[in-house]
Amino acid sequence: MADDAPRDRPPHVQEDAAASPAPRAGAVRHLLAAAAVLPLVLAAGALALVPPQDPVPVAQAEAQSQPGSTTRWCHGPLQLPEQLLDEGPDAELSVTPPSTSVSLRTVSAEPESSLLFGTASGSATLQEDDGSVRAPSIIARDAEGDVLDDEPASQDLGVSVSGSRGVEGAASTTSATSDGGRPVTDTLQATSTTSGDYRSLAMTRCTEPATEASFLGASTETGDSSVLVLRNPTERPATASVQLWTEDGPASMEGRSQVVVAPGAEERVLLESVVADRAAVGVDVSVLGSPLSMHVQTTEREGLTPGGAEILDPLPAAATELVMPGVDAAGSAPIVVLANPQGTDTTASIEVVGPKGRVEAASLEDVELPAGTVHRASLDGLPEGTYSVTVRSQDPVAAVTRSERTGADLPGDTVGSPRDFTVVAPAPALRSHGLSALPAGGSGELTLAGTADSEVTVIPVAADGSAGDPLTVRLAAGSTAALTPQQLRVGDAAAVAVSIVPQVPGAVHAGWTHRVSDGAGGVLLSSFPVPTGQDSGASVTVRLEG
Repeated sequence: MADDAPRDRPPHVQEDAAASPAPRAGAVRHLLAAAAVLPLVLAAGALALVPPQDPVPVAQAEAQSQPGSTTRWCHGPLQLPEQLLDEGPDAELSVTPPSTSVSLRTVSAEPESSLLFGTASGSATLQEDDGSVRAPSIIARDAEGDVLDDEPASQDLGVSVSGSRGVEGAASTTSATSDGGRPVTDTLQATSTTSGDYRSLAMTRCTEPATEASFLGASTETGDSSVLVLRNPTERPATASVQLWTEDGPASMEGRSQVVVAPGAEERVLLESVVADRAAVGVDVSVLGSPLSMHVQTTEREGLTPGGAEILDPLPAAATELVMPGVDAAGSAPIVVLANPQGTDTTASIEVVGPKGRVEAASLEDVELPAGTVHRASLDGLPEGTYSVTVRSQDPVAAVTRSERTGADLPGDTVGSPRDFTVVAPAPALRSHGLSALPAGGSGELTLAGTADSEVTVIPVAADGSAGDPLTVRLAAGSTAALTPQQLRVGDAAAVAVSIVPQVPGAVHAGWTHRVSDGAGGVLLSSFPVPTGQDSGASVTVRLEG
């Protein structure tokens, strides 16, 4: 009957419902997913309509790194190989060892000191808040690390001076500006033996450790002995690669080219055990690991006659022009020792300049230098005096000039006249200034060599830190000038340091030649170049970027 159908629906609706199946679960999930994504799409569209914002800068961490104090390591006295000190059966022929005493001299300047700019005037900028004058600190220590001397002397010039005598062993000096930065500083050591088998004067500069070094001027001829000394002042090990050079080229090292130097240790390479009977030997050292303090000591004897001794500092890098001011000529002709480290042959010229200009008789042209060899050239025909020697070459070379003095005859039929020699190393061109310590005692002279026309201001410094009147020297290109100790006095006091400021940067080279009486009518001889001013006060900005 029609009354049995539900009353609230039309008949066709009920039939359609009965014919359609229920929706499946998968279709429901798709619908829900679409509904969930729809708000994200709408949000993305809204963001796309927003104008882009300027990038927000990221703050970077910055710090200023200021160079700190500097420590210079000195070489100490001559130390002979044990076999040279062995006593023979005749006590009268026993070897007399050289002096073990060393004297030190250190000068340090604040980078703002007027002395480095060619004037000697105090400045309010060198005063602390309490009115005291700012000056560098200097601390000298012996080989055991004990402090050697009192506070350094200083005045109102921003310069400090200190000195020590009778030092035993290899000392060191540490210097810093008044605010703990790096000063302009120089330390010189001197050791003197006035008589005996190793009668000599040796003056050397105390230096910072390095990873490269080269040396010229050593001899291994009969009676001579030369030693390469490698000292490690750090707490890390190092390995030194050593190569010797002769007039025949590189020497065969036979397994001795690698030398391991432990922290705090010292190793010595006896050069005559590698190449014997050579009048000139070159040494190259390259260090892997911790930097080393390096030097070569060379002693000479001819039978029972002392021939002198020197302690050699590392040389500057090979170059096509090398200037060596302060070459002493007195009796024996100076000898230029050249080394060609290149892989090809080259030639060099040698110019000798004195107070009156170029000395033609001693100058040489077209000196042949085969690849990898050491060569000696004698400068004959020089009158007695002090000269500057310049080596020019097609390719970079290394060079030194050896000069010697002969003393009074020694008693005995088998002993001749003793000699002492020095090895004059190339002096750097003085860029803005040069500051050098000077030895105490004896008599020396400052030789200035000009490579361009320039005026030079020289200011002597006394042991109390005071300064003398500035001296003005006019130098022409290719000329030399010498200043004596009398010209460099500060009142009644001898100069213990000197500041040199050229008007034209790089136009002047300077060297000091020192002579000391041996007390028996003879002269002991040594020399050293004046260093150019260091880059001492520049800070470095360190940035940390993310």
